[in-house]
Amino acid sequence: MPERHSRTVRAALLAAATVAAGLITADPATALQGTELKEGTYAFTAKLDIGAGQRSCTGALVDSQWVITASSCFASNPDKDFAVVAGVPKLKITATVGRTDLSSPSGQVSDVVELVPHAGRDLVMAKLAKPIRGVAPISVGGAALSRGEALRVMGYGRTAEEWVPGRGHSGVFTVDSVASSSIGIIGKTSGASVCKGDTGGPAFRESNGQLELIAVNSRSWQGGCFGEDESRREAVNTRVDDLGPWVQTVVSLPRQDLTAGDYDGDGITDLFTNDADGKLSVWTSRQGGSFDSPKHLTSGWDYAQTVSADFDGNGLADLIARNAKGELFIWTGDKSGSFNRPKKITDGWDFTQTVAGDFTGDGKADLIAKETSGTLYLWPGNGDGTFGAKRKLTDAWDFTQTTAADFTGDGIADLVARNSRGGELLIWIGNKGGSFNRSQKLTSGWDFTQTVAGDFTGNGKADLIAKDATGTLYRWAGRGDSTFATPTRLTDSW
Repeated sequence: MPERHSRTVRAALLAAATVAAGLITADPATALQGTELKEGTYAFTAKLDIGAGQRSCTGALVDSQWVITASSCFASNPDKDFAVVAGVPKLKITATVGRTDLSSPSGQVSDVVELVPHAGRDLVMAKLAKPIRGVAPISVGGAALSRGEALRVMGYGRTAEEWVPGRGHSGVFTVDSVASSSIGIIGKTSGASVCKGDTGGPAFRESNGQLELIAVNSRSWQGGCFGEDESRREAVNTRVDDLGPWVQTVVSLPRQDLTAGDYDGDGITDLFTNDADGKLSVWTSRQGGSFDSPKHLTSGWDYAQTVSADFDGNGLADLIARNAKGELFIWTGDKSGSFNRPKKITDGWDFTQTVAGDFTGDGKADLIAKETSGTLYLWPGNGDGTFGAKRKLTDAWDFTQTTAADFTGDGIADLVARNSRGGELLIWIGNKGGSFNRSQKLTSGWDFTQTVAGDFTGNGKADLIAKDATGTLYRWAGRGDSTFATPTRLTDSW
């Protein structure tokens, strides 16, 4: 088994723009030199962008809302250890799943909102903000692992010729040694080597058309990789094949995706929830901030980025959501408490953090969403369920949990979002016409996984509701001046 490679990336390399796509140190294995893959091959593989380009890793979808990868990807000092604090990530993390060619419109993009590390291994489960639909997760474990068997390894990192490849690669490796928590591997196919960009990438068994996740990339000598003079191609991977019960325990943590909107048109914001089985329900609010028992709306809600607002001006909440093909649909609400059949708004909705509100002050609900490059756009609503051409608001929107409501009472929606610096929660006050003032800090230490906004108490002032990693739901009552009262605990195990 190879020793840990202790060299660090030199200052000259850190000055190069392409280093932003690799890990900060050379110790963890980070990308794979091997065969270029066709679009859609091994679609469960995830490309992870950490800290807006500070680091790059690979992972594997093991559930519609969970990616497994190496904890050293997120460690403060991966040269020293792979320790990661459970909960909200310190840096912004974006996962791209089902997109072999990173320039293609296929696949889906989601922020990572929670990390659950394994106590004794270079391993972590990363929870996505929204479920990935239309991509089959890879199963964990299987038959006993043996020395000499072949495993395929996936990655998005360097090759022999490229620093920042635009697509995934794979190679076949032989299991050279087996320990209790790790395995040693060595390239079997010509040129196969684990390089920068592949930490956390899946090593899996292919047998009779079935794929079984066995391990994830941890450390490598990086022989043959671009920019390396090393010839050794051995690598060390963290075992996963014996952790099926642990993975299932993490996946089974309480999960309800939240969306806010005035479902029944009474002027009080309600909560929509979409659970792991795709069951869409609504919890109607009462004056004062309590909620009625949930009403089941539909099953098989196979959509992501669900937002709600009165897009057609009839006083009832409508729903907008994206399917796995990138098609954006609208479901208009009716007086019976149900929704009309969906109408397609557009194709190619390759955006994340979609939020709704009247950002222009014309009384019509608009959309705001972030492009994968980080550019934030606004689509002005026409008041009939359609939208005008998009307008760029800003570049480099390096924030998560973006939500919107009128927190100042001026009739114009404001934005609230979380950054990665100590979990600061910020507010951008909206202006008539669709511009925003400079951000103001609301608080630090915002260690919550989901945040939604609306007037949940019925007093005409917008509030915040957020869920922590344990599933506990809290409400911060708004004062109508962009400040909030101390939180009220609403419920556990949400």
